[in-house]
Amino acid sequence: MNRKKTFFVALSIILGFGLMVGPALAADITVMKKQTINDILAGPLEKFVQGGKFLEGPIMDKQGNLWVVSIASGWISKITPDGKWTDVFHTGGQPQGLEWGRDGKLYGTDRKRGVFVWDPKTGKVEDYVRYFQNENFHGPNDLIFDHEGGLYFTDPWGTSPINPRGGVYYVSPGGKEVRRLITNLHFPNGICMSPDDKNLYVADCMENKVITVPVESPGVINIGFSHISTYLNGGWGPDGSCVDSEGNLYQSQYGAGRVVVINPNGFIIGNIDLPVGEGAQTTNCCFGVGRTANMLYITEAGDNVIWRVKTKKRGLKLWRDM
Repeated sequence: MNRKKTFFVALSIILGFGLMVGPALAADITVMKKQTINDILAGPLEKFVQGGKFLEGPIMDKQGNLWVVSIASGWISKITPDGKWTDVFHTGGQPQGLEWGRDGKLYGTDRKRGVFVWDPKTGKVEDYVRYFQNENFHGPNDLIFDHEGGLYFTDPWGTSPINPRGGVYYVSPGGKEVRRLITNLHFPNGICMSPDDKNLYVADCMENKVITVPVESPGVINIGFSHISTYLNGGWGPDGSCVDSEGNLYQSQYGAGRVVVINPNGFIIGNIDLPVGEGAQTTNCCFGVGRTANMLYITEAGDNVIWRVKTKKRGLKLWRDM
């Protein structure tokens, strides 16, 4: 086949594919009402509590207790609604992120040991996923459950713009199967999902951008329509994140001292800025549950402060609450 024929065959395939999927994708994209940060915030930012060593991974339990990791010390800690701090267990490594499972167990990522699970009934910490095809991970960072109980997590450590080997993995419910979905990111950090499970939001920290990855079915992504949905500026780059019930993304930006609020189409609504003179190492954020579902909690790792702010939106219900 000569080059001209090859070109027209390829063009026909591309156009045909576009006709098949274009209308379906276009139907999911509509012009959204413009919002400002005043449509998001319902009160002033305030200090909640201080403690730990390089705070990350906030997640709320059903009783209203906030759980966080201390990367530098290896401890997982619980903070009661009135601010009482208790170090609960040690991972034996460098914990990074946390998520509650529907089984009542706490799942987490650890740079040294992969994905772990802690059973509050027995107090035991066990490996959930330690290897992929007998290979060590680079060092997992953040994780999120879909509504079926499948787990997505990022694997960034040792990767960068000059060594783009950062990965995203999927673990089927119960840990039966592990799939490597992405292998070439610059430092995939935070990860979360849209309310309908149709999109993964991956924070590529060292490129200061958020990537939207369409999900066809649990553990199956659409590589061809994955795209950069938002560029940030300043700081180092996007870190951990969470989503409200309307699909807005709350993206912490490490080194910038803020959480950037982004609408489902990738447009920036505004920033939740920490006060001038405070630490700028904003690592992650999460919503409360129940009566505090409209309270956003923000971890800052430089001064080890947990900030909180009341919002006009409610946090997205997670898999454990469905």
